[in-house]
Amino acid sequence: MGIINSMFAKLKSNSQVNNPDIQVVPSQAPPAPVPQANSAMQRYTEIEAELAPAPQTLQAKAVKQINPTNTLKKLGNRLLWAGILVGVPVGIIYVVNLPYPVIRQPVSKVAPILLLPSNMSIDANYKKGQATVEESRQLIESPTSAADLDRGELQLREGKAALDSIPAWYVAEWSDYSRGYSWGYDWRFTPAGLQSTRIKAGELEAKVFQEKNALIALTDAEKDLAIAKAVFQKATKPIDKKVAVQDWRAAIDRIEQIPEQTLAGRKAKQLAINASRDLQELGGLAAGNQKIVALISGAEEFAKKAAESGRNPPYSSDRWAETAAMWQEAVDRLEKIPNEELQGYTEIQAKLASYRVNLSEVKIRLKNETDSVQAFERSNQKLSSLWATLPKSGKDLNPNQVKGKFLEISAELDKVKSGTTVYLKAQEIKLEVRNQLKLLERAK
Repeated sequence: MGIINSMFAKLKSNSQVNNPDIQVVPSQAPPAPVPQANSAMQRYTEIEAELAPAPQTLQAKAVKQINPTNTLKKLGNRLLWAGILVGVPVGIIYVVNLPYPVIRQPVSKVAPILLLPSNMSIDANYKKGQATVEESRQLIESPTSAADLDRGELQLREGKAALDSIPAWYVAEWSDYSRGYSWGYDWRFTPAGLQSTRIKAGELEAKVFQEKNALIALTDAEKDLAIAKAVFQKATKPIDKKVAVQDWRAAIDRIEQIPEQTLAGRKAKQLAINASRDLQELGGLAAGNQKIVALISGAEEFAKKAAESGRNPPYSSDRWAETAAMWQEAVDRLEKIPNEELQGYTEIQAKLASYRVNLSEVKIRLKNETDSVQAFERSNQKLSSLWATLPKSGKDLNPNQVKGKFLEISAELDKVKSGTTVYLKAQEIKLEVRNQLKLLERAK
């Protein structure tokens, strides 16, 4: 083991000798070996002495010290120059790509490649607008539900926003900017294509508006139809059933008016067929016998107009005659309804009786107006004749004769009925006649 250690120590000593940074200090001569009796032991001692490491001294090199201030200064200078080298070109490109034709036009003629960033942005918006408008077209023109229309409208808005981001001056001066340069980029923008896409977007927007209006109309008509069905099924009186049938038919008419080219129109077509079939099945006599329904509706309409015409009297004879004619027409229409063909005949007869009473009242008012006007005219004629025949001198006046004529005039005025057009005037003349009679009594 000692021999091996001696060999490694010798190898290490040789490597240190070859190293220039290590100074070898000569070691003192080893002491003379003590003579041994055994020759083998002596040889071992000699070899061990040869391989023993010699003492060495190392001189460390002086380490050069680094100044931190100088290092930071150099780093700052490098960053400054890097910022200048990068920022100046970027700033120039930013300025020339601003949306100002005054800047862009000269650049497009000299160095159009500098406008590549803004041109690529505009072309990207054009591609996006085309793609989204086409997607919205498929959803809007062939919808299967209202959700398709909502999705198509959303896509259409995105497409229009992308197209609207392309400035008008860019379209007008596209020929100056394109100049045949592609630089390997897949250009899609053309003024004609942009105009065509915008027209298509406008048509789709109108289509969405039409579809939404049709859906709203269909929803409202469906609600009215459901209400009419419920009212008809709960109604017990023929009049109520008639009103429900009218509302039912009105809802069907509104459904049939929805444009067939819309999503709601395609649904409305089948809905109208089903609603008409249900009306025929459930309506019975009220739905099938249109003549009876028309008679009832006509009678009620004439009665309504007659009531409005006779409100707030007095009126002339002509007005009362027209009102009486309308009440008579309402009565005639109800009298045409067969007794055996209509349930609820009692209600119809009650309405008929009410119309006849109103007709009688109007006829009475008409007669009173006619008689009152005639009596008023006769009294005026007699009064005018009396004033014309009175003598100018009081000596020639026959009081009894004059008194008799005033009494005749007063009797005619008494025939004027209250509530007529001449009643107030008749009362004024009557008061004057009474005053004249009092004067004659005093003159006796």
